[in-house]
Amino acid sequence: MGKLDQRAREESVERSQRGPSTFAVWPVVVIIAVKAALTLAVAGRYGWHQDELYYAVAGHHLQGGYVEFPPVTALVAALARVLFGQSLVGLRAFTVLAAAGTVLVAALVARDLGGTRRAQTLAAFLVAFAPGALATNWLFQPVVFDQLATVVVLWVALRLALGGGSWLLLGLAAGIGLETKYTIAVVLVLLIATFLVWRRDVLRTWGFPLAIAIAAILLVPNLVWEAGHGWTSVHFFVNPPPSGSDETRVQFIVNLVLLGAVAVPVAVAGAVSLVRDRALRPLGWTLVGTVVAFFLLGGKSYYALPVVLFALAAGSLPLDRWLTRRRLWIAAGAFVIVDLLILPILLPVLPLDTANRLGVISARGDYQSEIGWPEYVRQVEQAARGSDVVLASNYGEACALLLFGHGLPPVASPQVTMQYWRPHVTGQEAVVIGYGRRAAPFCATYRLLGTISTPKGSDKRGEPIARCTLSGTLAHLWPGIVAASD
Repeated sequence: MGKLDQRAREESVERSQRGPSTFAVWPVVVIIAVKAALTLAVAGRYGWHQDELYYAVAGHHLQGGYVEFPPVTALVAALARVLFGQSLVGLRAFTVLAAAGTVLVAALVARDLGGTRRAQTLAAFLVAFAPGALATNWLFQPVVFDQLATVVVLWVALRLALGGGSWLLLGLAAGIGLETKYTIAVVLVLLIATFLVWRRDVLRTWGFPLAIAIAAILLVPNLVWEAGHGWTSVHFFVNPPPSGSDETRVQFIVNLVLLGAVAVPVAVAGAVSLVRDRALRPLGWTLVGTVVAFFLLGGKSYYALPVVLFALAAGSLPLDRWLTRRRLWIAAGAFVIVDLLILPILLPVLPLDTANRLGVISARGDYQSEIGWPEYVRQVEQAARGSDVVLASNYGEACALLLFGHGLPPVASPQVTMQYWRPHVTGQEAVVIGYGRRAAPFCATYRLLGTISTPKGSDKRGEPIARCTLSGTLAHLWPGIVAASD
């Protein structure tokens, strides 16, 4: 092992002496600008996703943690509100910025690996327009911020393996990443393990414990919140509720391939090239191990997308060597054609009526969760007149009322972190949404008013709206209501 460390160290020194390639500034800037323009052009369609509503409301309740996510996303949502008001485009502008950062880091990865300007341009292009990136880089969710944090962590680790880098930056990136999405912990654990196996020399420095200390300090607010709430996030992830994005292991593999589409061979080549390089072997096995870990743990395919994007950046070098002029046109054409064919599923580029008619809305659950919120809010406003509280079974439905409702009584939902935001009401006249008679044993009386009437394609369409006299105060009934929602 010592000899391998020595040889890897010598290769790192040799690379650092050669210095990095000239950075392809303008091609990368153009790619970032084109992607940003495309994303912003459709950022107002088709409406707020129910998760975006939840994150926006979380931005009104800044705290150390939330049931399913750490605090960074809520902090960004609060910043977006301060800068742009309650604007969907303003909120998603931060998603566009994070995606731009990921593309920039991908090009830097290619540069630091010794890639030519063309290789850097290829890295930026592949990471910007891979189907998985297009599909996840317009909704305001922790996913896109996790991609940026993960590729920054891997990039800094790459630079450390090459004899440069900054442990301070790695600690900051790791800490912010952990406060953004817990799944980055898998990458961090694998990075440490693989460096211990193949590059212990990199870890034999005061910078390594410093990075761990910085990341741990940044995680303190979340740990304090978790301890004060019975480690609720641990219970949530150990026994997660059903989700529309749940995948079988077969679906995990299929969806992961679809996220990369025709660029999958480039990602494989990138991971293989890192594994074969003594100095960079820890990075290669971290990429492979992350995908395997999420597969075995039953994670979702997009959890592994950040390491796939890093693999695409690394794969730009072997791709650059393989591409003749003729192959370049063929490969670029295939990549663009695939993107264009599935673009309506990746981004909301079609008018809503057209998308419904062509079956695009039914093909993607994210679209179904965006449609009909204004109509829903107006309907509940009418139904809630004279009531003491509105109780929604779904967090998205509750958050839409909190953000856009007018003249409503207090709104409550037992789902996720909203269980801790129960309003203090004493009256017992309630409007309940999403609860059928059998699902509402907390009602002494129950009268169905109708069903949610929203445009075609909405996944909330047809849910019951009812008047209910609670069998006790909301505070007394709340533990049972929360337990029944789990």
